[in-house]
Amino acid sequence: MQLTTMEEESKKDFLDKIIDFLFSINKNKFYLILILLIGFILRLIAAINLSVSADDMHHVTHAINFYSADRLITYDQSSGLWHAFTSIIYKSLGTTQLASRMAALIFGSLSILLIYLLTKEFFNERTAIFASFLLAVAPFHIQNTMAEMDVMAIFFVLLAMLFFIKALKTNKKYFYLLSGIFLGLAIYTKVYPLLFIPSLLSKPRRA
Repeated sequence: MQLTTMEEESKKDFLDKIIDFLFSINKNKFYLILILLIGFILRLIAAINLSVSADDMHHVTHAINFYSADRLITYDQSSGLWHAFTSIIYKSLGTTQLASRMAALIFGSLSILLIYLLTKEFFNERTAIFASFLLAVAPFHIQNTMAEMDVMAIFFVLLAMLFFIKALKTNKKYFYLLSGIFLGLAIYTKVYPLLFIPSLLSKPRRA
């Protein structure tokens, strides 16, 4: 009887915390959470329903047992982070179509948040909300919820750029370090993020 009372009080405290959290959210944060939810649902629907492409059929098999085989790269991509991540997902969820597209689903949804944060560094919060909404419903980005590396690579590029902008604004060295680490992860996901390095190294012009 006493245990039941304690459980009821614990549930009540949990519900009270949720209610307090919901009422503490301001309008812009509510919009951002809603946009993230919409973006995730749209990408989940795409991951389940999109037909397979050539890249799907090519990369899904390369990721099987990639991590447990202690491989670092694939012979045709000179990269391996996507394959290692997907290999771990296979171990958890099984070798299914949805599991093969989980990297694009997760990192594509998180890219919406990164676009918000990156846009906010240059403009105001309202513009950042609008930019995140545009990415959340962008057909091309949703259609890329496939078993391929581009969405994951661009996520790390965006994160690297966010920390690089923060480093320029604050002149804090650890932001440069974080930027380099995430750009390295982008390159390890797919090689073409190397092309973003010249834009980061160029000195901004002073007015």
